Amino acid sequence: MTRITENVNAYKFLTPLLISGFFFFLSFYLRILNVYIYVFTLPFYALFLFISLYLFYQTDKKMKNHGEKNWSRYSFYHNCVGIYFVLSVVLFFVSVFYIPFYNDGGQLFIWYCAPMSLLCLMSLINSRKRLKDNTIDPPAKTGT
Repeated sequence: MTRITENVNAYKFLTPLLISGFFFFLSFYLRILNVYIYVFTLPFYALFLFISLYLFYQTDKKMKNHGEKNWSRYSFYHNCVGIYFVLSVVLFFVSVFYIPFYNDGGQLFIWYCAPMSLLCLMSLINSRKRLKDNTIDPPAKTGT
């Protein structure tokens, strides 16, 4: 049986997440410049975010089937909680920020960011639940 620490790697889902962030900020920048091509970058942002979430859930599924509790597993879920918290808050505030600009192209940002914020929030809740399930008990104190 392979060790789970060989298969647990946050870079598997962080790389598409980084590419997704690049396309998101590119579309945000192009929207500020009032260039209409930002419409074509938003689907790439959503696609790479979906790929990242899929890879996270695949890794989570592997870790759930493996019963061993260790530090790398705890560290993985601890990092995921931070990543998905920041991502869901940022996407939520971007969707709220574009509400006044709904008729001026803001509807695309709202309809892309609000559902993605909810998906990241669900991943955050899942990571937090796994983090609580996988807490490592401190070693017993020996001696005086």
